[in-house]
Amino acid sequence: MRPLANKLPSSIPSRLRQPCRSIRSQRRYNTQSTEPPNKKPHEPPQSQSQSQNPSSFSSPPHPQPSGTVASSAGASPAPLRARSLREVIYAGPLGRLGRAYARVQERRPYATQLCSSVVVYLCGDLSAQVLFPSEVVRKDKTGDGEGEIVEGGGYDPWRTMRHLTVGVGSSIPSYNWFMFLHNNFNFPSKFLSILTKVCVQQAVFTPVFNTYFFSVQSLLSGASLEDTYERLKKALPVSVTNSVKLWPAVTAFSFMYVPPQFRNVFSGIIAVGWQTYLSWLNQKAAREVEVAEMAAASASASASASAAMAA
Repeated sequence: MRPLANKLPSSIPSRLRQPCRSIRSQRRYNTQSTEPPNKKPHEPPQSQSQSQNPSSFSSPPHPQPSGTVASSAGASPAPLRARSLREVIYAGPLGRLGRAYARVQERRPYATQLCSSVVVYLCGDLSAQVLFPSEVVRKDKTGDGEGEIVEGGGYDPWRTMRHLTVGVGSSIPSYNWFMFLHNNFNFPSKFLSILTKVCVQQAVFTPVFNTYFFSVQSLLSGASLEDTYERLKKALPVSVTNSVKLWPAVTAFSFMYVPPQFRNVFSGIIAVGWQTYLSWLNQKAAREVEVAEMAAASASASASASAAMAA
């Protein structure tokens, strides 16, 4: 059977023959499920669901979750990575407080250190007065040469003021000392650097600071230089010996994990308990000095009375 185009007379224009060819091409595409002849080569093939649902063209593809990694071969998604403790703290309220403190510290470092020292020393003295109330020593009326210790049972504001004065006076030197340790004794070995800084801290800073603490406390309370020296002899060796049990570990942890601008504050937070201990030790040394003075005065008075009676 000859094609339809051959049966048409030659007088028919070619523009009428073109629709017939398009119809034959469309029928051949529908029966054989092939691509249409007029389809452009750069257009991607459409799935059956997309051709039947035109609204699917406007819907964007679903984004892949950020916590999973899926391969093109159909691999199972990897589980979400658990956040570390440092990341949890950084994202929480404590981290926001630390970042705010760092911004203030960067603008006004000395003023920030002064305020931080006031808070630390205030908490240290208040806890010391709650746990170890002030005690007064009165003269023994029996004349046996011993004093009687009686609890005061009240809050001593002057003791707090003395403690705050000591803290304000030591805040800036302590901050500069920690920055000095941060910028020096840095060796290729991190372990050697930290060990050297801990030894220098314990050998230089601890005796100097404890001497300053007990001396200023004694002088502000109205004691004489001789009484201050006696108090130092009683309290300083004990405080330096006991500091070895705590501060080397605190200093090592500070230089390993704490940024340099926060080291003085970190040590101050640990020092709340330490200041409580120093405050108690200072009061104990003061009581011992007063008891010794009263005993010496009572013994001298007894000797004078015995000599007068013998005469």
